[in-house]
Amino acid sequence: MIRHAFLVGIGSLVLWSMAVPVHGFGSATHAYLAREVGSKQGPASLQAIYGALLPDVFNMMFVDAYGAQLATQTHYEVMKLVGKAESENDKAVARGFASHNEAWGADRVAHISSIDDPNIGYVIRKSNELAGALRPQVKLFLLLAGVADPDAVIDEVLPGVAHTAIETAVDLLISRSEDPEIGPRLALAAQVRGWSSPILLCKAYAGDVAAAAGTTEAVVDPLIVAAENEFRLQMELYGAALAQDNAAEALAEWGVEMAKPFVAATQGLVIDIPVDLMKQILDTAVDAVKNDYAAEVAATITRVREELKSHGVVE
Repeated sequence: MIRHAFLVGIGSLVLWSMAVPVHGFGSATHAYLAREVGSKQGPASLQAIYGALLPDVFNMMFVDAYGAQLATQTHYEVMKLVGKAESENDKAVARGFASHNEAWGADRVAHISSIDDPNIGYVIRKSNELAGALRPQVKLFLLLAGVADPDAVIDEVLPGVAHTAIETAVDLLISRSEDPEIGPRLALAAQVRGWSSPILLCKAYAGDVAAAAGTTEAVVDPLIVAAENEFRLQMELYGAALAQDNAAEALAEWGVEMAKPFVAATQGLVIDIPVDLMKQILDTAVDAVKNDYAAEVAATITRVREELKSHGVVE
């Protein structure tokens, strides 16, 4: 029981950003990319920013039977949503949404084929490197916690921890250098997102997911609406954390607070995860990406802009 509890506790480190689980670039990076490939000013820009976050809306539905299928749909069947956008507001959301996808968008660079190395995604390559660097300190934490087989725990959970740390590190660096206002912009985009955004998700994906699951849209629609509402609130908090003077510290502290209720809800236990450990992981991730993230992001902007045009997703 102790071993499993600490496994979940370390695994829940990936919750520090809530909306940047193990799926491609982080939320602030997607927001920045969407703004750079489209209009940089006005309401349409904010709607596109929020749209660029939306493909990750279902990534945290761990206990829901439909979560994995919905997450796959939003990352690979992007044109279903684009085709349902009719109002100008929804079209702006759809443009941002399309910039994110893993089939040919920004997440393809993050997960499958990076600019620097076409054989592996940027985040995957960096997270593999980071996992090796983190192993000693995470193993020490587990040993001190009394875990009998720390290597087995590390093998299971460390890849996910490293992946999320890399995503968050790139977000932090973008907020420090490329766009110091990306945190407030992200939070504002979530606050002013159009009322029709969850409806657009339902129109695009509820029918197919319901059919595949042998249920009805009346069952799936409320799940989508509830997930989007929770996700929007998380994005407001994440943007606010990035806007802090010491964003890294704020994210580390928030990550600990997010982990506690998750472990309590799933295991009925209270697990203390040191803020210092969370901060060390994030600092190590920043060191891993600081020398080459900017070139990768700049090249991704060029690629995504070209792909959007070739798929007919233009302003």
